[in-house]
Amino acid sequence: MMAEGFERIYLDAPHSVDESWWNRYLAELGQLTETARSALRADCGYILERGILGAGGPDEGGWTGQVRTGLVMGAVQSGKTASMFGVTAMALDQGVDVVVVLAGTRLSLWRQTYERLTAQLDVGDDVAAKANSRLLVPPPGVALSTAHNSLADTYRMPSAQVRRKLVRGKPLIIVAMKQTDHLYALGNSLRASVFPIVRDLGRPVHMLVLDDEADDGSILDAAVEAGHDQVWSGYKQIPRAIADLWEPRSEDAPLNLYTTYVGYTATPQANLLQEDHNPLAPRDFVASLRAPLDVGYPVDLEIKEPPRSSTYPEPTGLDHYYTGGEVFYNRGATAGLCVPVIGDPDQDLGESIRSFLVAGAIRLAWSSDKTGPFSLSDKRFDSAAAAQASSPAPHSMLFHPASDIEEHFKSAEDVLTWAGLHDRDAAREQIESGDARLPAALLERMAREEPLWEAWVERYRLSSVELSAEFNVIAPRPLPDWARIRHLLTTEVIPGTRVSVVNSDPRADDRPEYLPSYDEEAGNWRPARDLSTIFVSGNVMARGLTLEGLTTVLFMRNASLPFADTQMQMQRWFGYRGNHIELCRLFAHQQQLDLFRNYHDIDEAIRVAISHSMQGEAPSPVMLHGLQFLATGKIANLGRTPLCPSSKPFVTVINDGNTPDANIQLVADLFASNVSADVTAGGRKRGRALDKTLSLTETAELLQGLTYDSYKPGTQSRFAELWSQVQARVSAVHPLPDDSSLYRAPGPLPGGDPSAAKTECPYAIAAYFRLWDACLTRHVRGLFVTGSPSDLWSMSDLGQKQAHQPRFSVGIRFGGGVPVTSGPLSKLDFDISATSKRVGAHGELGTEWGSNDPTAGPLGYRGDEFFDFYHRGERVPLLTSGSPWRPEGNLGQVLFYINQFPDQPHPVVAVGVCIPAGGPEQFAATRASSLIAV
Repeated sequence: MMAEGFERIYLDAPHSVDESWWNRYLAELGQLTETARSALRADCGYILERGILGAGGPDEGGWTGQVRTGLVMGAVQSGKTASMFGVTAMALDQGVDVVVVLAGTRLSLWRQTYERLTAQLDVGDDVAAKANSRLLVPPPGVALSTAHNSLADTYRMPSAQVRRKLVRGKPLIIVAMKQTDHLYALGNSLRASVFPIVRDLGRPVHMLVLDDEADDGSILDAAVEAGHDQVWSGYKQIPRAIADLWEPRSEDAPLNLYTTYVGYTATPQANLLQEDHNPLAPRDFVASLRAPLDVGYPVDLEIKEPPRSSTYPEPTGLDHYYTGGEVFYNRGATAGLCVPVIGDPDQDLGESIRSFLVAGAIRLAWSSDKTGPFSLSDKRFDSAAAAQASSPAPHSMLFHPASDIEEHFKSAEDVLTWAGLHDRDAAREQIESGDARLPAALLERMAREEPLWEAWVERYRLSSVELSAEFNVIAPRPLPDWARIRHLLTTEVIPGTRVSVVNSDPRADDRPEYLPSYDEEAGNWRPARDLSTIFVSGNVMARGLTLEGLTTVLFMRNASLPFADTQMQMQRWFGYRGNHIELCRLFAHQQQLDLFRNYHDIDEAIRVAISHSMQGEAPSPVMLHGLQFLATGKIANLGRTPLCPSSKPFVTVINDGNTPDANIQLVADLFASNVSADVTAGGRKRGRALDKTLSLTETAELLQGLTYDSYKPGTQSRFAELWSQVQARVSAVHPLPDDSSLYRAPGPLPGGDPSAAKTECPYAIAAYFRLWDACLTRHVRGLFVTGSPSDLWSMSDLGQKQAHQPRFSVGIRFGGGVPVTSGPLSKLDFDISATSKRVGAHGELGTEWGSNDPTAGPLGYRGDEFFDFYHRGERVPLLTSGSPWRPEGNLGQVLFYINQFPDQPHPVVAVGVCIPAGGPEQFAATRASSLIAV
């Protein structure tokens, strides 16, 4: 069994640099700060100890089956691959026998991951030593070759080599493309060359499968798959093909093979919402990676159970921060990082291109020891290192016009024609040639509209000032003057910038090229092709392909019903851009920018929830919708479960009246101890109301005091789990008292079955009011604002929220039934006539608030939901705006009904509540298996 606190003591293990996979891997990550190394080490250690080896080693008898499945959530472009390789290295050091890395659904992604693995993990110049230390499948000569190889040859594993490696305790490392033909070819190779040897070893063999971008292709959905054969359907084979790697169709699979599957993704919504029939569904563990910023719990390797947050403080400053949604949409808002487009395609395109090119000139000026992209285009070097040393950092722009591939080519033509190329046919020809450079005519355009270009220098200067203040940068980077920028634009940036279409069309580029290339004919090295490039692309950029130096984005895509996970993956401008963040710009429609901000808030809520579940302080994370978008489109028939019971919930649960109702005493005590007055409207007495009002917490305690003989849902329901998850997010901002729970539904007597939990019950309403009260002092993530569903609670002015928090009027509505002549209510100093609301077959009220007369004039009675207005003598609001909510800042009300039929032995209490707008709300994406045990 692993030592306790493995993630903290791993480097104390007796491995030399040469023999330890982890130490060799860490030595290749020279760009990481010491704090980032510690965070990587701790997170990888956690995933290994609590996830991969959470049941111990396969030889220790702790496994309940032969497969464990889990999920790791990282942020978009934050370092998931670094974690995946780190986990691989640690697992290999702990004796894992086989590691399979599933690297992307496209050839370019597969090769990109393969190249990075061989450069960072499978390192070393001694070919013979490397060959003896592991078996790498496929070998580099096959994986990176442009020659055609059959898939059987690509994943071929000679049995003799496999036997030598496994007998000597040396691992097999396999990098496979996540595509069905590749996966089935790998499965066949495993069955032919590996499993027979595994069976003969006479010891447990541990296989680790790491699935990069696990929400892409690895999801199964029962509704979507209806009518498709689960094993051989051409519609959705990838998850089955992955599971086939360890659960082959043959019945003689090795009984000594144990497998851990770990999915890596930045958007886990579909993974956590899918039905359990997917063999890849995360059943055993979930984990969240951290990213560096200037806030959060510090990385502490000495604490046994350190507190976790989604970010950790990076002491080296802004240059090493992860610049994700928090920077772009929240803290960088005043810096102008997001620019709403005006709706004129030509002007929006032109402004974004000017922004990009001026930023490129500034970055080139900052790296004054480097050669510009135009001068480099004709240079050749004796080595790749020499070419790299002379080249500036890549500078990229992404133009995302739509998902349609042909639209990408048309938009690339738009770039070139805006720049001065008048012939669209010539533009298309240049694009398809692979070397579409900005035309010289753009220099003339710049001269004509020079003030529009120069204006960007001042905008960047103001951004630098704002960001320096926000992130405590002592000395903002100085910007060069316009004369210097104009010179670099004219001589290097504009003539050295190319336009590239990247998509799945054969006419497009396969992927960006940021490394020098070898010219076999000339025998020398060319500089990287994409040192200054405007990429036009769509869906392909949402998966794995990285645009280095991405500075400017023009995002023109719109969706009628957006999905949070899909659009989060499209945000390729996230990453580590702190060393030029003041130059970064995202151009998009304001509605789209608002959606991006909302996605980020929910994304952070999920991350906080997983972080708390990793500490054992919360149930498994709940996935969230917004009112204007869905969590995912990969799962069909998702529900939308709100927290707020509605604007005027009516509790239909009621006692049967065959025995005295304890709730009668509660109402009697309340009115006996407080001053009240009759409520008259429409010419007759309607009821009685307290003169005082109750606060949120007082109203919660009043409702919590109601009890029912037949309604005892307890706190173990899925609805209660939802509330526990919300409470964990609240406590993540500032802890609630240890003995304080938001949801406190009474449970059944021992041996009894709990009732089905209801969203419109006193305990749910009480929980909501406690949440509202707690949120008055906390910016809780993942919550919207009732009545304004596009507003985020995390962005609200809490001072205003406190000033407008509601208080509640409390009344008793009289009816036309029998008078109450016995029991506690008969002792009050006013008479009560009972209502006679219909009770259904299941013991619940069949009617709620009753009739509502919207045409009632000043002398009439609009209805019970306005009872408290008549008590105060206030004008009843018209509510003509279409919103069912009372305006924010208004009083709410709790209205009791004393219900009794003539033949009913005892009166019983019913209650309705009116809730003003302005409170917190979330929309949980619900499905039968949306919650997993952690």
